[in-house]
Amino acid sequence: MAGSDRDLFASFDPNERALLAWVAPQLDAAAIDEIAAADYGFDVPGNRRALTDLVHSPWLPDDLTGNPGEVLALTRWTTPADRRGHLQRLFACTLLTRAVTADGNPVDSLAPLVDSAWELGEPARDAAVRFLAWCRLNLPGDWRADPSSPMFLTLAILLLSAETAASAPLAALLLGELDAALTDPDLPWRRRPRSPLFTRRDTDSATTRRLWSVLMTRCLVDNPAGVDPRLTVLGRALGGDTATPIDDLRALF
Repeated sequence: MAGSDRDLFASFDPNERALLAWVAPQLDAAAIDEIAAADYGFDVPGNRRALTDLVHSPWLPDDLTGNPGEVLALTRWTTPADRRGHLQRLFACTLLTRAVTADGNPVDSLAPLVDSAWELGEPARDAAVRFLAWCRLNLPGDWRADPSSPMFLTLAILLLSAETAASAPLAALLLGELDAALTDPDLPWRRRPRSPLFTRRDTDSATTRRLWSVLMTRCLVDNPAGVDPRLTVLGRALGGDTATPIDDLRALF
């Protein structure tokens, strides 16, 4: 990563624990019990103990390939109906985004993290940006396994920062990272949906792709508080609504 790019992420005051420190205290015992029982009630006592430890831990775990990784992963796929549900999903996705996991694809956890942070509003969004900026600088857990994954961290920060002046430099950086992925001869070619974000990725679930598309529409295209009209063009292209060439998108920023 170039020095100017590191400076951009450093400007968000990166903090590994910022998001967990915000969301964990808002989970009561009943919320923890619901997450612990997510695996069809399997080993609820063991999962409850492990989750309670994580709620009170000053550090995020490096590895979640065992318990309570499974119940956190299942919570990630829920569709929250209220604030409580978003807090539970945000907690699960924060841990899964940071750690090595059984499925090895942090992009699947990142999309619902952004969705819940957006729905919860401030200060959840700011805490999420600080945490994700730390992740982008350090690439913990599974982020180094696929060279096309880190650009989704850039995308996530852009979506949560679309109402700020940082959106333009973030968009320029994202398009540079996307262009590099699309032209990398070592990445396999795959036929994917029209969005260039998924052209070379065969690991993301259909649910993840749909959620990213929804987020780009919500945060970039239909966001009345967006500060840069160019984000509308970018959001439509990345969501697959238009087939704007990557060179044309880069020229915008």
